Amino acid sequence: MKQILLTVAMLAVALTAGAQNKDQLLSSISKAEAATQNEKKATNPTTWIKYGDSFLDAYNSLMGDGWIGMSKTEAMLLGGAKPTSQEQVQINGNSFDVEHYEYRDLYYNANGLLEAIIVTKPIMDKDLLVQAREAYLKAAEVDAKGSKTKAINEKLVMLRDQFVNYAMSYYTLGNVEKAAFYFEESLPCGDNPVVNSIDSTIIYYTGITYNSLGNKEKAKTYFNRCLEIGYDQKGDVAAALSEIAKSEGNTDLAKQYLNDAFAKYPTSQSVLVSLINLYMETNDDPQKILDLIHQAQANEPKNASLVYAEGNVYKNLGDIDNAIKCYYKSVEIDPNYVYGIYSVGNTYFDEAIRVQTEMNELDLNDVEGYEALQKQFEQYLMDSIEPFEKAFEMTNETDMKIAVASALKQVYFRFRARGPQYAEGYQKYDQYLTSQGVQ
Repeated sequence: MKQILLTVAMLAVALTAGAQNKDQLLSSISKAEAATQNEKKATNPTTWIKYGDSFLDAYNSLMGDGWIGMSKTEAMLLGGAKPTSQEQVQINGNSFDVEHYEYRDLYYNANGLLEAIIVTKPIMDKDLLVQAREAYLKAAEVDAKGSKTKAINEKLVMLRDQFVNYAMSYYTLGNVEKAAFYFEESLPCGDNPVVNSIDSTIIYYTGITYNSLGNKEKAKTYFNRCLEIGYDQKGDVAAALSEIAKSEGNTDLAKQYLNDAFAKYPTSQSVLVSLINLYMETNDDPQKILDLIHQAQANEPKNASLVYAEGNVYKNLGDIDNAIKCYYKSVEIDPNYVYGIYSVGNTYFDEAIRVQTEMNELDLNDVEGYEALQKQFEQYLMDSIEPFEKAFEMTNETDMKIAVASALKQVYFRFRARGPQYAEGYQKYDQYLTSQGVQ
């Protein structure tokens, strides 16, 4: 036991010295760089691998190697130092305990686990991860015999993970600009002859982050790359590209993106809503969307989801009667299609909320208008009960059960004084939600 504690203590001292000894880290990098400038050594891939390692070692010394997810106690044992100060911060609605050190800040989430590490005092102007990547790629370039291909592959794959982890740390803390940079810089680690692996998810994240920053050109580059490799996120990528095209005044291209996506994913709500909004903004005929759906239905008359999609179009257009007819029809086609019957109940419930909003906006003296709206409000709630009850019995999806139970609890509470069946209904769904940890 004593030996184990001694080993941990020695490790802590070593890592602390590494994190704090800037001159030693820079000296190692300088020594490795000198070898790359030697004409003879520069043709040896090992020289460049060691050069890359010097940057990566410096990065790990500052960041900790594999620390994310550790507890404070574990990180303290490995770091071997006390923070210079501590504070609690709120970022994007999340609470973090922040420990400040000389070169880095450690962010612990509400569960006491290390969520992010940010270097606050870089040891050099050049980015350590980027320099390591360039060195490893240079090693691959001079490795004419391919003797180091496996080693270089492993280095680049490991480095890609470091880039992505650092990007996620910044994203978690709301620094989208830095997140976009590190997502983008991770891509060459895979897109090269040695690794030859395209990370579609990271390409998508790169597009997302640049888009949120307003960098439309880079966003388009990476979103279009997603489409090229078939990573379309069920139409979400096309919807994003359509928004960019629309912001640039190219409504024809915007429609093309959405129509192509809709043909492939006719039940995608994001694509559907974007299409409807675009057609309405351009004073075009929404009937064109219905025509697309009807064409798809003709090819697959027994596809309940296509009829459901038609119902969504009508609902978004405010045609509630036709929406409900389509939802019921989808269940006639497939009696197990729970989304259809759920949407009937949800449509009535949404209409009740709409009417309630109108009631709240009425003049206080408009008693007749209020009473008329109240009747509509209560009727819509009553109409939602049966389809919601059916949906609750049909589905095994916990999220849907919770959504239905939450709505039914509110409806039954409203009518609990009208009879025992309503009071019992309220108790039933209140108990279910409690059992699921939902208040």
